[in-house]
Amino acid sequence: MEGSAGSGKTIFAVHKVILYCLTHKNARVGVFRQTLPSLRMTAWLEIREALDNYGIPYKENKSEGVMTFPTGSTISFKGLDDPQKIRSLNLDYVYVEQAEEISKDVFNELESRVRGKASMKDYGQLLLVVTPSTKAHWIYKRFHLHRDDPKIEIIHFHYTDNSFVGEEYIKMAEERKKFDWENYVRLTLGLWQDSGGLIYQHWDIKESSRGFEYYTGCCDFGFNNPSCFLLLGWLDGECYVIDEVYERNLINHQFIAEVIKLLRKYNLNPNQVDTVYCDSAEPDRIQEFCDYGFNAIGGIKNVDAKIEAVKSCTLHIAERCTNTIREIESYCYQKDKEGNDIDKPIKHDDHSMDALGYGIYGTVGILSADRQYKDSVRIYSY
Repeated sequence: MEGSAGSGKTIFAVHKVILYCLTHKNARVGVFRQTLPSLRMTAWLEIREALDNYGIPYKENKSEGVMTFPTGSTISFKGLDDPQKIRSLNLDYVYVEQAEEISKDVFNELESRVRGKASMKDYGQLLLVVTPSTKAHWIYKRFHLHRDDPKIEIIHFHYTDNSFVGEEYIKMAEERKKFDWENYVRLTLGLWQDSGGLIYQHWDIKESSRGFEYYTGCCDFGFNNPSCFLLLGWLDGECYVIDEVYERNLINHQFIAEVIKLLRKYNLNPNQVDTVYCDSAEPDRIQEFCDYGFNAIGGIKNVDAKIEAVKSCTLHIAERCTNTIREIESYCYQKDKEGNDIDKPIKHDDHSMDALGYGIYGTVGILSADRQYKDSVRIYSY
């Protein structure tokens, strides 16, 4: 199910899930999103409100993330940021909210989980709720390029189908046409965009088998938006995105704790990461990184310079970096009304991309401190 923002996709999915639980005995339903906090604020909340509004009896174990119905059916709510959470599950019905956030491998894992007893007796289903991005996204390739497959059904929603949308929302949705054509196509029309405007097309999914010469890091700060940290490894002048922290609703010391926990996975301490390049608009948060032993500095703000630096660098991304892969697959230039690219990226869902720009420019950019230092050493050695 795909379409524009405010079109009622989530509400439709919520009713499908509840109906399945009420019409099947002992069914096992899984409701997922990339992270559990974002799931709590969307589908989980909507399901609870719908059940209460209809007066449908249920029991809820909030700590375990499970709802139980008189039919014996259950709904389990889980985030997908750790694939271990879904392995060994036997489910009859799967619903993924904002499925464009997940990777193809996670989808394949979920698809293999639809094997419960209720699904064998009647039917099972995997339902993705999607806000379209670009045609380079794996969801577009998996479904639209194979839509003649009888197992696949694509349903399109438009915000005008939602009778509860108010006049102010309609005005805002249509005004996007004037100042943000890309988001008008994606959010108002709910359509997939051509991928010709992709900014980065020179990367691959690959890890180093020979270790790294040195490490750097990069940060984009957020709270309601995700805070993002990328661990970069450098070998033979090539950049490897080794791992990521990508999470909402973290205050800074919690974010730093997650970064340190990630480093420990690779037997690294903060002082073994040469430099961490951060959003320079947050000097207090940068200083707190320094207080924890990182060499953290502000990164360049010039968007064009960051993009050129990333394009000039051979880039590899580890498969585990699902958010970085998802963002880079849809990181596009804006278009004018005639469909021509404008030298300005779409400012949406670009937290990893901002961090990556800070990190790569800081290491190899023309005016980066690291590059000037290395060039001076090279000149001196001559």
